Amino acid sequence: MPNKKVKKNKILIKIVKYINLEEGALMETSELYKMMEDENIYYINHHLSSTQGMIAHYKDLTVIVVDDKKIKGQVGENTVLIQELGHYMAGAYYNTNSPYELIQKMEHNADKKAWETFFPYEEIKKLMKNGLTTATQLAEYYHVEAPYMARCLNYYYDKYNGFD
Repeated sequence: MPNKKVKKNKILIKIVKYINLEEGALMETSELYKMMEDENIYYINHHLSSTQGMIAHYKDLTVIVVDDKKIKGQVGENTVLIQELGHYMAGAYYNTNSPYELIQKMEHNADKKAWETFFPYEEIKKLMKNGLTTATQLAEYYHVEAPYMARCLNYYYDKYNGFD
């Protein structure tokens, strides 16, 4: 059985290879699809009753399901895919009937892993020093939704006591 830590480190290395801040954006949706393909993560577009996206993992099978009728364009899809990839990288899975506290913990762990991987603190600081100081500006730069970026900024502000 392969070491899970080694596999997760491999996806982090692959993600870092996709990131290119010099081009003015983290990545396009097609690059997220490519990352999923490289990791053998299946993508399904299907109606979901209470969420925009979800990830399912069983043994060696991982599937990200997105309800494209609930998301708005590429920015919305990028946000959903990045958050679901956070679940994958963090191993933060739960059953839909799990206790609320466990669900919140897994969602938070997934968000932290996604933010730290796709929007590293030091890069956010650099962008802020270069004039991108609001959640909206940073969200446009990274092609994600502003509320998701605002949560990321709040997380970093609390973790590092600001952006100095």
